[in-house]
Amino acid sequence: MAEPPGHLSLERHRNLAGRGHHIWTRRALLLALFSLPVLGLLNVFGQHPLSSQASGPAASLEVTAPNRLRGGLIYQGRFQIKARTALEEPTLVLDKGWFESMTLNALIPDPPRQDDRNGHTLLGFEPVPAGKSLTVWLYFQVNPTNVGHESQGVELRDGGTFITRVTRSVTIFP
Repeated sequence: MAEPPGHLSLERHRNLAGRGHHIWTRRALLLALFSLPVLGLLNVFGQHPLSSQASGPAASLEVTAPNRLRGGLIYQGRFQIKARTALEEPTLVLDKGWFESMTLNALIPDPPRQDDRNGHTLLGFEPVPAGKSLTVWLYFQVNPTNVGHESQGVELRDGGTFITRVTRSVTIFP
């Protein structure tokens, strides 16, 4: 058998003498790398919707949207208002976390009234008769640079009268 060239030694470079722990380090790094897609498939990093509800004397509000997101993700939020009594000016007041570093792609139905007050977005809709419901859909995309934790609370008002509030938050992964 020919001698190895130059500075190479058979014991160290072929038989890996003195480097037994390196294989376990490589295996651990590969396991960590391959576990990320598995965790994504198990929905650890978002997109699965979560429903939150709150009720008041005049109506109830149910908000369905993911509470864990990742950059670039397209998702929807559903806001369902069920009126117990007639709502003359149903208004959703959304915390700034709904729009902070998010792109709003669509809003269905279009609210006749939109406003911003102290960083909160107000969406005012047509009257909802007693016993009827209104479903509002918002479609967003998470900006890729958005990372962190935001409040995504939603308040339901009838004009200036407070009805109920759903308190929720969202975590955004890189």
